[in-house]
Amino acid sequence: MFWKKKKSTIEVSKDYTEKSLIVKDLTMTIHSQGKDYPALFDVNFQISPGQIVGLVGESGCGKSLTSLAVMGLLPPAAKIETGHVLINGQDLYSSSEKERCALQGAKVSMIFQDPMSALNPLMTVGKQIEESYRIHHPSASKQEAKEKVLAMMAKVGLPRVSELYKEYPHQLSGGMKQRIMIAMALINEPDLIIADEPTTALDVTIQAQILDLLKKLNEESNSMILLISHDLGVIQTVCSQVMVMYGGMIVEQGEVKQVLQHPMHPYTRGLLASIPDPDKKEEEIVCVPGSVEALEERKNEGCPFFERCQEAVERCNVQCPKLQYVLNRQIRCEKYGGHLDE
Repeated sequence: MFWKKKKSTIEVSKDYTEKSLIVKDLTMTIHSQGKDYPALFDVNFQISPGQIVGLVGESGCGKSLTSLAVMGLLPPAAKIETGHVLINGQDLYSSSEKERCALQGAKVSMIFQDPMSALNPLMTVGKQIEESYRIHHPSASKQEAKEKVLAMMAKVGLPRVSELYKEYPHQLSGGMKQRIMIAMALINEPDLIIADEPTTALDVTIQAQILDLLKKLNEESNSMILLISHDLGVIQTVCSQVMVMYGGMIVEQGEVKQVLQHPMHPYTRGLLASIPDPDKKEEEIVCVPGSVEALEERKNEGCPFFERCQEAVERCNVQCPKLQYVLNRQIRCEKYGGHLDE
């Protein structure tokens, strides 16, 4: 299997304290029906304070699995084969369970895709935010914790916070529930926020408000945000860098303007071509042919996009290209050379 060919060589220093997220050589398999299937391969990226970095791709490409790996919330069937996830210099998967729990919610937090399923329907929203705070601040008094929660609720733009504190998730609109999720993620002032499709279930007006809120909070706190989305318009609005993922691999990454205005990888071009253009109403929408392969059907050799690529050659089916720098970005494609065995 190709994922065994590369081993991580990063040296993790105990004295490394600079704030950043570094994902280095991350390769992961999922164990199913007695076999190990490649789920993520050779994932490399870094986020620095103040940056909002986007991760895009179709459903099944590995976006959410990448976010769960960064959070340390992988399912039991998942196994890290090689690589590191460093949060402020601390290697998540070399840390003890106690050290990992101290990071989760405090230094790194997550805004989940569906707030209705993520929130506890039997607990008031104020108490849920407060619970997240008190886990990492056990010495805080009840009054101190409540005041902190009310201030955070107001900060994320919620009205009548004293009343909302006592209400249950089903009593709130979709936009309010998402703001509650954001307040819960920010209550401990984390250095890294992972936003997994935070605007998917919202209408366009509320979506714009949530994106503006994320940008504002990012600027105020100088935090790091990993924004996961399938919507390239959302990525273009708030992100400075973008990573395009397919088949568990990053196939293109660089500055948002460069990648979205001048895409190089066939998959990136296909995603952009499939977006309806209101100025070209008479033209037929071009779709990427086929669909993302299921994990069990994914090949262990060659480019995972081979079957759907209009520009593929035979070598694409037997050799997996390396992610390499081309024109101020990184790209993984046979057209630009570079193979794992070279």
